[in-house]
Amino acid sequence: MPLMKKSGAKSSRSIPRILRINRIDKKNLKVSVLFSSGENRLLDFNHIFKSVWKLKISDLEYPLLNPEVFAKMELEGYTLLWKYTNPLAKSKKEIEFGVGPDTLYELSEPDHNRNLMIGKMFKEARLKAGKTQEEVAVLSGTSRTYITRLESDKQDIELMTLKKLIEAGLNMKLRVSID
Repeated sequence: MPLMKKSGAKSSRSIPRILRINRIDKKNLKVSVLFSSGENRLLDFNHIFKSVWKLKISDLEYPLLNPEVFAKMELEGYTLLWKYTNPLAKSKKEIEFGVGPDTLYELSEPDHNRNLMIGKMFKEARLKAGKTQEEVAVLSGTSRTYITRLESDKQDIELMTLKKLIEAGLNMKLRVSID
């Protein structure tokens, strides 16, 4: 099991970096993180440690299955890092274990509790307004294909385009808030 996966020929710009730890659920060994792509993603370390990496009691990383040790997770240089002492080791020397963002991104899944669901919200507003995708596209100067991709969250959207879709296409007012 590699501690940190090498990125190979990929450019470091193409690898999403971890910008923030949103929440640590030490009881279930899960963590929500914000990647540089803007995505909030969930890592289930209970699954990763037991099923993917198949940790054994003899592995140096095994203490991370302890919720108290797991909760000591830090973010350092876009890497999730733990510093701990292995109680089973002969030496009581502190161990540092880190997992890089490329490995973590591959092992994560979208955190639906934190991600913006612009497409879903837009579709709900469009249906509430009683408009078809085609009608909204014509009124806002976009295409039905664009609307379809937006509603299925396969299309990023700029704020001014969203404003145009909401105000011209749905005849509604767009409000944005930051909490």
